[in-house]
Amino acid sequence: MRGRVLALDCSLRLTGVALGEEGREVASEALDLGRCQAAELPLMAARLLEGAGWAVQDLDLVAVTSGPGYFTGIRVGAAYAAALAFGLGVGLVPVPSLEMLALSCPDRTAVLALVYAGRGFVYAASHGVSEGCPAGEYGGEFIAEWMACHPGVQAISDDPQRAARAADLTFPIRAVRPDVRVLTQVAWARRDRAIDPKELKVAYCRAPQGME
Repeated sequence: MRGRVLALDCSLRLTGVALGEEGREVASEALDLGRCQAAELPLMAARLLEGAGWAVQDLDLVAVTSGPGYFTGIRVGAAYAAALAFGLGVGLVPVPSLEMLALSCPDRTAVLALVYAGRGFVYAASHGVSEGCPAGEYGGEFIAEWMACHPGVQAISDDPQRAARAADLTFPIRAVRPDVRVLTQVAWARRDRAIDPKELKVAYCRAPQGME
């Protein structure tokens, strides 16, 4: 295995594609495509492959964010990633979207990653926190109480204003740009846990029982 990885993220505000080789960045692109993800995602991947001098057949692994996040984007990314990996006969590494966002934080401190979920809720998960917050869909009251009990944790989001409005949150939330490049690193580190593309499952989270 040469270790060539294609990583895809359509689950948050930006659509990102990255190439990596044995965990090293080769190329990446991130765009705000709105409702054009399904049409543009394959073109983004093709551009990066051509620029790197790779053929699609050179790929050894595909990585994709598996949610939670924006419903349509998750489905677009998952469908393309699974179809591509299946067609190439390579493994697929799903990475939770909130983990990718947490790993995109420049200083990678203990964080609570927040993403807009609508209807007065946010998707949330902690990273680097003992007795953390498991990935789920939470109301603002729970999130505010959890943050009050974890004063050393930094709240982050790809769209802080939207997340704050959705759940009526008043504490500071740091803006973090999702970095699809971290997926190539995570995928390479987890290559031994790659799944058959037909087994891919995405997460449309609800709060874990008793934590609403």
